[in-house]
Amino acid sequence: MTQENQPRNITQIRALVLVSLFCQVFLVSTGSRTKYITSIKFINSKLLAGCIWLAYQAADYFATLALGNLARSQSYSEYSVHDPSYVIISFWAAFLLMHLGGPDTITAYALADNELWLRHVALYVIIKSWNDEFVNYMTIGILVAGVIKYGVLVPSVLYSVSRDRYRESMVSPPNPGPAYAKFMEGYISREAEGYIVDVVDAIEKVSSSTFSQLDHGKINQIIPDAKILQEADYFFGTFKQLFADLILSFQDKEISLDFFKNLEWGNAFGIIEVELGLIYDLLYNKVCILYSPLACLRAISLLCTVSVSITFLIIPKDLYPDTDVIITYVLLSFAVCLEIYAIIILLSSDRTMIWLSRESTTSPFSGCLKDQILSAVYLTLPLLRYLLIIPSKMRWSNAMGQHNVLKLCLKDKPKFCILPCTKKYKLKINLWVEKYLFINTVSISNDLKALIFKELKRRATPTTEQPNEQSEDRATSTTEQPNEQSGRYRSDIELLKKVGCFDMNEGEIEFEQSVLVWHIATDLCYRDEEDRTRMNELREMCQSLSDYMMYLLVMSPIMLPSGIGQIRFQDTCAEAAEFFEELKLRTREACDSLREVKIRVPPSKVKGDRSKSLLFEACGLADFLKGDGQKWDKIFKAWLDLLTFAAAKSRWNDHAEKLSQGGELLTHVWLLTAHFGMTDQFQISQGYVRAKLDIS
Repeated sequence: MTQENQPRNITQIRALVLVSLFCQVFLVSTGSRTKYITSIKFINSKLLAGCIWLAYQAADYFATLALGNLARSQSYSEYSVHDPSYVIISFWAAFLLMHLGGPDTITAYALADNELWLRHVALYVIIKSWNDEFVNYMTIGILVAGVIKYGVLVPSVLYSVSRDRYRESMVSPPNPGPAYAKFMEGYISREAEGYIVDVVDAIEKVSSSTFSQLDHGKINQIIPDAKILQEADYFFGTFKQLFADLILSFQDKEISLDFFKNLEWGNAFGIIEVELGLIYDLLYNKVCILYSPLACLRAISLLCTVSVSITFLIIPKDLYPDTDVIITYVLLSFAVCLEIYAIIILLSSDRTMIWLSRESTTSPFSGCLKDQILSAVYLTLPLLRYLLIIPSKMRWSNAMGQHNVLKLCLKDKPKFCILPCTKKYKLKINLWVEKYLFINTVSISNDLKALIFKELKRRATPTTEQPNEQSEDRATSTTEQPNEQSGRYRSDIELLKKVGCFDMNEGEIEFEQSVLVWHIATDLCYRDEEDRTRMNELREMCQSLSDYMMYLLVMSPIMLPSGIGQIRFQDTCAEAAEFFEELKLRTREACDSLREVKIRVPPSKVKGDRSKSLLFEACGLADFLKGDGQKWDKIFKAWLDLLTFAAAKSRWNDHAEKLSQGGELLTHVWLLTAHFGMTDQFQISQGYVRAKLDIS
């Protein structure tokens, strides 16, 4: 490298190192907030999520680019090895290795990142720049911290939670079963002795009493949520297998169902929140390190960083440029602060609280140590949260997205959506932009959670009267419906068939058809003048659930059963926009005009196959429900059926991805239905079946 290019290259390295540090600071301070960011206003939360994703992608890029520049600056001559400026800059390579390890709070931003743990080799930069300068010996301390973080902790964490490895860790040990050869030997020998030998099934029933039950006597009552934390940890050990797509045993179902049917809704949702929080910690950060033998390496890493910082503060630095000394001070200071901050974040996690909530039974010393840690945690954490230094205690956003078709079609369109293109493409572009602009979030009310839990509990523990009622309803159906205990029962389809707005000769009603029809019908009933003056809580909950399911259909269709929901949504919006544009009425009058349309012939017969719009099918359903005193009960039941059906059909990896984006109500309902045994991921048999010789 020429003498003229060296100052420019040094400036580039300085800039890249500082940008890499900024990415680390940003990720550490915001990374753990990804699990509840949607509780902010929707557009702002999307902006924050985009910034976190950009910083996450840029962190490794700038660190690697800086290392590349360091290597390039040292590969041309011996000058760089002895120049004081390059000596101290080479010291920064160890910090870049730490940056490549990533912050503890966001080791993986997406599940796919857990598959990419063999990524970088950076030690050659430090080795190539080695000489007898004292700063190079200081590099060893930071290098040890970097190797621990990037070379040991990150590979072990990411490898352990990569999909294949995580699934392997959940699979039970191989079971060869009974020895067939010995069984047949006994069979033949008894037969030769003149006995009549037969093979029968012997069911080895396992009593739930043989399973370890929760012992609330060993809970530290100082922690307010200690009981919920312990219960969640107990079930987490079993239900984390769902995130490996494994089947649970019948005994797991019996224990969970017997426990949850005796809970109140608040405790049940609290347990679900903690369980999903533990899954988030397992998949997306390094909390598991604190509770493994690798925890001592974390202490060594912090000790090395602090020791190097003190040493650099003491040694003479007259030979080095002031700019590089200042940058080194910044790197060391932030390295220590980020290490301490990360440890505080990990100590404030639910996993730490679970450990602290257990009364120590091993020794008085460990009990005293726990009490000291508990006191320190409870003294400092509230203050740090109040000062916004560490994230909120929220485990998820507790919010659900809202999207309303009629609002989208009735509101004045933003001017910047109208682009100078053909009418065909303008409609598509406007619809794509507007579906983001007309989205908002609402908090999930306690009343809604209580009602969901009450209904799921009723279905999981049916009374003797319910099967007869269901069989009568099912007798009127052309095809047999699953029972309510399966989580796949669809009262929404039963009502749609009664209405007669669908031509049943065209086949069964698909999921996205039902969502769109029920969404518009719910909105029309909600806007009805007769109901508008009565602030019915159930009416409000039905509307919020309706807008939430439409939000999932538009924004997260991958979480719902597959279909042509996007096409139906676009065609329905196009027909609604055309209908409202012709009338040129305001919102109230437009909805009244829509309700007044008489449905005598199934709309699909008039439109044919070209349009998939469902606007007037929804009008027929709204007209059918009008005047029904129990309509909001029926509407809520229909939406709960759609919600539980979507949960039953959803995949674990989609739920896992959503945990890092604020969480979804659908994910909580999915896990809650699993605890009630209303999913297909349980064994059918009530015991272990094996063959037995019957000799007579």
